[in-house]
Amino acid sequence: MKLTFGILAHVDAGKTTFSEQVLYHAGLIRHLGGVDSKDSFMDCNEIERQRGITVFSEQAMFQKGEDTYFLIDTPGHIDFSSEMERALEAMDYGILIVSGTDGIQGHTETIWKLLEQYQLPVFLFINKLDRDTADYSRVLQELQSRFSARICDLSFWSGGGEEWEIPEELVILAAEEREELLEQYLNGSLSREDLAMGLRPMIQKRRLFPCMGGSAATGEGMKAFLDLFFSLARTSYEEQAPLGGRVYKVRHDSQGERITFLKLTGGSLNVKEFIQEEKVHQIRMYSGQRYTTVQKASAGDLIGVTGISSLKPGDGIGEDSGISERMISPALRAKVLFDPSVPLRKVLEVFSILEAEDPSLSVEWEESLKQLSIRSLGKIQLEILADTVRERFGMEISFGAPEVLYKETIAQSVDGFGHFEPLRHYAEVAIRLEPGTPGSGIRFRSECHVDRLAVNYQSQVRTHVLEKRHKGVLTGAELTDVEVVLVDGRSHIKHTEGGDFREALYRAVRQGLMKAESVLLEPYYEFIISVPEEYVGRVMADMGKYHGEFQPPVLFNGQAQIQGNGPVSELMNYGEELAGFSKGRGTVSFRFSQYRPCHNPDEVIARLQYHPDADLENPSYSVFCSKGAAVVVKWDEAERYMHCLR
Repeated sequence: MKLTFGILAHVDAGKTTFSEQVLYHAGLIRHLGGVDSKDSFMDCNEIERQRGITVFSEQAMFQKGEDTYFLIDTPGHIDFSSEMERALEAMDYGILIVSGTDGIQGHTETIWKLLEQYQLPVFLFINKLDRDTADYSRVLQELQSRFSARICDLSFWSGGGEEWEIPEELVILAAEEREELLEQYLNGSLSREDLAMGLRPMIQKRRLFPCMGGSAATGEGMKAFLDLFFSLARTSYEEQAPLGGRVYKVRHDSQGERITFLKLTGGSLNVKEFIQEEKVHQIRMYSGQRYTTVQKASAGDLIGVTGISSLKPGDGIGEDSGISERMISPALRAKVLFDPSVPLRKVLEVFSILEAEDPSLSVEWEESLKQLSIRSLGKIQLEILADTVRERFGMEISFGAPEVLYKETIAQSVDGFGHFEPLRHYAEVAIRLEPGTPGSGIRFRSECHVDRLAVNYQSQVRTHVLEKRHKGVLTGAELTDVEVVLVDGRSHIKHTEGGDFREALYRAVRQGLMKAESVLLEPYYEFIISVPEEYVGRVMADMGKYHGEFQPPVLFNGQAQIQGNGPVSELMNYGEELAGFSKGRGTVSFRFSQYRPCHNPDEVIARLQYHPDADLENPSYSVFCSKGAAVVVKWDEAERYMHCLR
């Protein structure tokens, strides 16, 4: 059996310490490393050791009997949650670490929702029970009430012989899979393996979430938890199946060679074989910084391959082809500041490499403004990125103050037309823009009959709809939550060439937007604020001032917890404000929620001063041919000349 499991947690919940314990008990390391001592096996990057936080997802590999296990240690800080989400695609199981002192924190909730989205089976470990303020029962009840009633305490699993007392409610649950278990329990003949056989499929189907507690720092409860995990976690991969796999990260080694990391989900892969017309030069099996090369890898393996440059994180291969959609979305944008004496080409090359490793950066060079910008999840990510560029590429950079990343959509359906006919070129497109569901991005469908426009041209239109980050006309922000419907199109048997439908389509989208009722969207955070009771009034007043919405405070042991949501633009610096007036006794956890209509659109539009007609890279005008010469027709006059409307 081959099984990949990931360690996930809110920052400072003890995730890296837990990973060290797993590797120590597995015999992969001889002594326990730590964050404070800067010698943990998984945090092998120098920046991680200096900062004392996990930034990059790393893997380790170990044997247990005839079985092979792959462990992935993931970042816990919210600024690196995109890295954590990418790692989920390689996992068969997740182990969620929850602090026994703090309970569910903001990022814990984000992780739980991601695990649900990816349908990963989960084990839970309530950590830090060696501390005086820890309370296993309280945290377990909180998990059951807020996450799932099927999070079950399996602490009894560590018992043996006559001391092994099985909770009746657990047997009843397991009997849903194997009815005979209840009868065995009642007559006293239920064995550990019989119970395990009933629990395994329930865990795999996410109908049961085992939970135990202990302390990763002292090792208390670790052996019992790992016995439980290795007893109940199972996978099945088919080496004889067709090749399938998914890219979960990209890295570059010390020589600058690109390494594409794959989780093989079916079949096998050999050195010198081809993946999408690129030859595999090496197959590497990584454990921390070390790796061994192999000639062949098979289903269930986590591998790094060289020679592949076209695939990016989220891409699938073979039977697993396709692109994954992400839940985590950066809500901020920051300008890259660099010494003007450094050649622009060198800066762009560096950020091209960084974007290959982290596609969420969405590096953008705006030629008209001579400005390079990236998307970001927070200030810590930008600080780490500046350190990374300095360490890896010897280049000093900094970033401007993070700005909110606005988006735009439309309120009602609108028709759009685009025509592109300079000399010896011809294409015309008629589309309908329809409002999409929130979070749906840009979608495409065709209502155009093949008698009007050939299938190959319709496919070109679809490609051009989805390939571009279309700009809105209010602020030039990215267009989202819009369905582009191809209604009609025209081609010419002699003059239509590659790229003509791209130009016509872009103009059709833009022409439709110029007529549409556009809506400015802004990102919202979900927040959990914990403060002493005396500060509740101040926090509630602040949330009103910052256009936030919140639920009634929950009070316990002199503390108050307030949950709600509000605009990123108003709340992005609230953590510092909260720490100031609460004298460090208050905490806030944010997670990106969704894009919603902007609370102050007129103010934002006036401040950003975008002029759509002046954006020459996103033209709304059409190009017609008259007397052998190209003629530009403005968007508000173009429909009178469209051929498909005649």
